[in-house]
Amino acid sequence: MSLDVFPDESRQDAERVRAFFDRWRLYRKVLTLDYLSHREAYAALGEALQSVRAPFSFLDLGAGDADCTTAMLRELPVASYEAVDLSGVALGLAEENAARLSCPKKFTQADFAEYIAGDDCGTFDVIFIGLSLHHLPASDKAAFLPRLRARLAEGGSFFFYEPIRGATESRAEVMERWWTHAQTNWTGLDAAELEEVREHIFEHDYPESLDAYDAMARAAGFRDFEVLYVSPGDFYALVRAAT
Repeated sequence: MSLDVFPDESRQDAERVRAFFDRWRLYRKVLTLDYLSHREAYAALGEALQSVRAPFSFLDLGAGDADCTTAMLRELPVASYEAVDLSGVALGLAEENAARLSCPKKFTQADFAEYIAGDDCGTFDVIFIGLSLHHLPASDKAAFLPRLRARLAEGGSFFFYEPIRGATESRAEVMERWWTHAQTNWTGLDAAELEEVREHIFEHDYPESLDAYDAMARAAGFRDFEVLYVSPGDFYALVRAAT
């Protein structure tokens, strides 16, 4: 549909929708090519969730279209599922994908860091963040994690899958290491697509080392910190922090 058919007052919303789908198309292409090691990470997450007390309530923060998450959850004893994302367009896709789950579902449009601190957020057995926590600088992560910890039920677990850096590696160093890797290995993207990904990562990503995440989690009141999966090249890790 051409944007010309939208009235002037709707044009800005239409532009936002188009911009979202332009970005989402590229993100889905990256996922399909498994450049973020989603297949292995979600397999490890599904396996870990088999040991969680069942049935469990599940909060998906920064859920996006929730495709990978709900596909993984459909074989598990989920008591309820809630997706939180800042994008209303993403939540619409998440609602479609979550139709594969037979449990009660809720979809909330909000900044996930603000939502956790608000009165509308309940408690959950499992909270998951996939490739969204790294958008917060270290100080914001440290402030966020205690609030998240307070939203977990007794015996609950927080899982996250995020980019990481080495123990002595700076942000600039891991970015350059990733860029060298991507130029060599992300061959399914054309030059313009690869540059778009690079710009996003260099501008928005704030990876932490696993040691830093461990320290933040324990300072926030988590008892256990377990690394469940690390991607080839040590670019991403799936972690469980338990109460």
